[in-house]
Amino acid sequence: MTNKDTNERVQLLSKMIGTDPKHWPFPITRNLEVHLLEVNIGSIKFKVTVKEDWLNPLNILHGGIMVTLMDDAMGIAVYTLNQENRFASINLNTDFFKSVKEGEQIFIHSKIEKAGRQVVHATAYIENEKGQLIAKSTSNLVVFPKKS
Repeated sequence: MTNKDTNERVQLLSKMIGTDPKHWPFPITRNLEVHLLEVNIGSIKFKVTVKEDWLNPLNILHGGIMVTLMDDAMGIAVYTLNQENRFASINLNTDFFKSVKEGEQIFIHSKIEKAGRQVVHATAYIENEKGQLIAKSTSNLVVFPKKS
């Protein structure tokens, strides 16, 4: 693993703090209009504003959107490790604690708990503006060699 000053991926993401989400290199993150707040090796924090399109029939944030946001955050946290290898989720577990309504800002945090040679374990959670826990996910991601 490299340090933050020589980690090309952390440097790339750091330049995106405060920029328009339309400039993100990752399609799903760009489409979710994620606003990057912090990036370090093995961790990421961003915020989004809940859109009407993301609501379920109860008019609260759909759980699938929350899972997508946390899965994306965990993937980006793995990306910051600056490994040549690729990775993919092999499992994902989520717990939901509170609901969120349209227009509310939520903050998504993710960090790598353990980065092994074959499996990376990551966690992510969502908080509201009051710092209340909305949801938490854990995931294991398999690491496999990049194809030539």
